[in-house]
Amino acid sequence: MNAALTQAEIEALSNADCFCEDANRQLGHAGAYRDAVSSGVFEESLRLKNTLDAYEATAKSKPSWETLSVLVNCEYRLYVLNQTTPLRNNPFLSHWVEAIQRLGTPTARGQKRADGPVTSDEVNTVRVELIKALVQSRNPSQFARITPHQLHHNFVEMRQTSLFNIRTYIRMLEEEGIYERTPSPDGDSPTSTASEPSKPAAGKLNEFQRWKMGLLSRLETEPALAISELTHLPIELSSLDFLTTLLQEQTLQSLGIEPAPVIADFIQHVLRLTEQMGQPDSSDMLEGVLDNERLVESGREAQTRAVKLLLLFMRNLIRKALLPLESIYFEIQEICVRYVWIREVREFKAFVEEGEERDEG
Repeated sequence: MNAALTQAEIEALSNADCFCEDANRQLGHAGAYRDAVSSGVFEESLRLKNTLDAYEATAKSKPSWETLSVLVNCEYRLYVLNQTTPLRNNPFLSHWVEAIQRLGTPTARGQKRADGPVTSDEVNTVRVELIKALVQSRNPSQFARITPHQLHHNFVEMRQTSLFNIRTYIRMLEEEGIYERTPSPDGDSPTSTASEPSKPAAGKLNEFQRWKMGLLSRLETEPALAISELTHLPIELSSLDFLTTLLQEQTLQSLGIEPAPVIADFIQHVLRLTEQMGQPDSSDMLEGVLDNERLVESGREAQTRAVKLLLLFMRNLIRKALLPLESIYFEIQEICVRYVWIREVREFKAFVEEGEERDEG
């Protein structure tokens, strides 16, 4: 059980300028590694986990680019090996949750430098943000063609951190009997990453404000990444208010970003999630599916609630003339046809048609 990667295997993962995908391919070429993995995925995963534990200790006393690279590549490989297992049943979910809790929120961020020694806090920052992104997105391919150096640039220098509700994953572990159940904390928000059960409301607000400031910064420096965040925001009032504010203040236009495609993509994202909510046995299909850190609910009631929130948002866009009606025409048609059984949808359709008649008149 204490087996870990050999020195030759570790060297294959220690290049900070090698893509994660390439580093893992080099690992697979090692003869000893091929012999080890023939015994099964779980055994291979344990070797990676033991290596992570050892190098976490090394990162505290002797942080280096090599140590950062080994940690990044081991976490990446561990996730890839186990990605087909539903998250709540994944034997390494507790490892990822506890790593985020244990490493907390490192303090050293925003030091813009292309070279030089890496600090323990920076190693922790990169590892925590990588884990959060893997667990939330379920898409390791986004990191296949990126290097540990680039991850450091993104997460430390550019401060591209993400909101993360750790209570969602702790709840999964409790429901599976891995953790003992604890009272649900008041601080069950997408900003909770540490192990404390709750935070004061002001703290949560400040964290959300920091996230918004970070997003506004990324709209200037990394627009593609920021737009992806915007189009995958959760279905909740705070998200809708934030998008509405961006349109009212013409923030996107001032940065040369056309707002209509962004909003249309967000609405499509919501429609796809809402569609899944109402599918037969959706509770099984959506098990562990997350909408930007939040567990997606299922069933007719949850579907109706999501549609009503979306209608509120779209009605506001139309009433305030924040977008041309034709820019979201197909989204309006879809929601009016697919959810005609909801009374508010029929009212919304009448509202849109009345507006079109006034325009024609």
